[in-house]
Amino acid sequence: MHVTKIELINYRNYRDLQITVQPDMNVFFGANAQGKTNILEAVYLCACARSHRTSKDSDLIYQGQDHYGIKLQFATNSGQEEEIEIRYYDLVNGDPQRTKAVRQIYQNGVKLDKVSDLMGLFHAVIFAPEDLMLIKEGPSSRRRYLDLLISQVKPTYFQDLQRYSRMMLQRNKMLKDLRDGQKTIILHDAENNTESSQIITGKDQLDVWDLQLSDYAARIIATRLYYTERITELAEKSHYNISSGKEKLKVRYRSISGISPKDGIKELSEKIYQKYKTNVYDDIQKGLTSVGPHRDDLELLLNDEPMKPYASQGQQRSAVLSLKLAELEIITQDIGERPVLLLDDVMSELDADRRRCLLESIDEAQVFVTCTEANHVVSEIRETKEKNRQFMFFDVYKGSATQVEQPLS
Repeated sequence: MHVTKIELINYRNYRDLQITVQPDMNVFFGANAQGKTNILEAVYLCACARSHRTSKDSDLIYQGQDHYGIKLQFATNSGQEEEIEIRYYDLVNGDPQRTKAVRQIYQNGVKLDKVSDLMGLFHAVIFAPEDLMLIKEGPSSRRRYLDLLISQVKPTYFQDLQRYSRMMLQRNKMLKDLRDGQKTIILHDAENNTESSQIITGKDQLDVWDLQLSDYAARIIATRLYYTERITELAEKSHYNISSGKEKLKVRYRSISGISPKDGIKELSEKIYQKYKTNVYDDIQKGLTSVGPHRDDLELLLNDEPMKPYASQGQQRSAVLSLKLAELEIITQDIGERPVLLLDDVMSELDADRRRCLLESIDEAQVFVTCTEANHVVSEIRETKEKNRQFMFFDVYKGSATQVEQPLS
């Protein structure tokens, strides 16, 4: 799989950009804050409908404009030509035709009904400085890593996530209604001198949501457990090589107690349903669903110790690199071809050994790399087994990307 052409309209700092790229190594060089990362971000957006830097589409609009557009042309290994186009129109105050933001996605000129229809059409893996947040931040960043990986190779998983999210919002609304409407009574047990709450109205409706929600939660958790096992095997092997056998990386999926990777969907669903019942009064008091896939985490251990409080900066970089290499390999295994590889300024973030490990893993993939010193990147790549690769260079300056011959030293 490789990109052939990129078009950006009103995207970040690009008013109008059209570039043709080659199926091998594409190097975007220039000073900081000129727009190199924006090009890689746009390519990645076409793989998963989300930026790796922001959750707000409005952040992606060229200053002073009210919409943006991305058009990506690419070819599969079988030679089939494809095109993905994403258009976003922000709301405009005072315009009755623009009362809410709208995002439109097209495949080969045909409008897709849902965002989930985009999943699985184009595949990309991005390595960026933001990836360190996988370790430094909370569970949401690690769930996002897992969800975006799985969604690219299993589009039905993305649909399950969307349905689960909608159902959880409905359940949370009902929990708040029960709490705010005081639809519970306090029962006093004179014999044991204890009190307990019992739902009088809304119980049956809540139970309907619990049954449906537990089914989707079970499917999501079962899929995550399966892919976590694959990530663990591949990431552990990569990290062992990066650390010269001195460190062992472990990845564990943390969910509700009592869940096992050996559980079937039906068994998982029943365990989750029972957990909802156990926590129902606490959930009503908080107005939130306290357990489920939206609260789960990936636990990262280095030599059996939690990474976040104990690992050095270098060890964290090694672990993140191992996770991304696992992502690259899983997508390759599942789709039968290499995804497009986006390297956003990672050469300056990694030391020589980690850079070598990365570069030795990019065979056969089309690569987009951003850097300030193009020749330095080229020389490092040619020192590895990737030495015969062909390069195309783009000088990026203030919202323009101009193809040039190999830059001067």
